[in-house]
Amino acid sequence: MKNVFSVLILAVLIGSCGMMNKGESVKQTVTIQTNAQCGDCKERIEKELNFMTGIVYAELDLVTKKVTVKYSSKRTSPEEIKKRISKIGYDADDVKAEITAQAELPKCCQPGGHD
Repeated sequence: MKNVFSVLILAVLIGSCGMMNKGESVKQTVTIQTNAQCGDCKERIEKELNFMTGIVYAELDLVTKKVTVKYSSKRTSPEEIKKRISKIGYDADDVKAEITAQAELPKCCQPGGHD
């Protein structure tokens, strides 16, 4: 009888853990306007974001200069993503690029470099 009771408790605990994990993996998508200009910009932004904790997927459309990011809302936020883009040297919606990071970009990736 103790074994049956133990197995029942174990099953309930495993089921509860599974339900908790489902709540943690809330995936959301955000689109952020950047000032990226070329393929190097695209590669740089996507590489940095795709290695960021909480990011599932990031892709930059060079025609619109918008980066679409799928992320876990439990691990990061749009604000953190925008800060990361800014630290790379690019504008991200209303968050301006960090001046020192922008100055370190290749000339073609700086504002006015490809326009």
